[in-house]
Amino acid sequence: MREIHLISNGKQSLESFSRVAQTVQAYVSYIHLREKHRTDEELLTWINELTKVGILKDKLIINDRVEVAVRMEVKGIQLTTHSEGVASVREAHPNLLIGQSVHSLEEAKKAEDEGANYIIFGHIYRTNSKPGLKPRGLEQLQKLVQSIEIPVIAIGGITPERVEGVMNCGAKGIAVMSGLIEAENPKEEVKCYLGGVL
Repeated sequence: MREIHLISNGKQSLESFSRVAQTVQAYVSYIHLREKHRTDEELLTWINELTKVGILKDKLIINDRVEVAVRMEVKGIQLTTHSEGVASVREAHPNLLIGQSVHSLEEAKKAEDEGANYIIFGHIYRTNSKPGLKPRGLEQLQKLVQSIEIPVIAIGGITPERVEGVMNCGAKGIAVMSGLIEAENPKEEVKCYLGGVL
């Protein structure tokens, strides 16, 4: 079944994001906390509060903050080009699920070679979160998927209508921010992203 990764957008309150996360948890593979502007202590609070309302630690992935992820014993870490390298994180924490955000085939191959479990690649379509930047498109996505062995999660401007095109390129799944966070009915919207496959 296709994976769906819900990613926080750094703009919501804990209460607001928590409501969405609770609503869609049963339908998504992972829930990413991508809260660059928050302190480690704030992130610890977020994780504690989310788990109190039933969000599983096995579904939580923390963006960039390796020590927070390890301390809170969540599922994994999502690294960026500015983070600690995959190889050193893998060596120190062999059981951690490690994702790497990449924007090129070269970065993807490096992440794979260093021990990443999966990559997030994008942006595939035009998106308001990347204004003025040309999308990478389906052709680049397909080429990248065919060039590495680890799973590829596509991100960027992916609406329910575009999911099939992305999956046909060989992606393992999709990552969604505003598409679920800003949806009037996140539960119904996530079902649309799944294409009725429940």
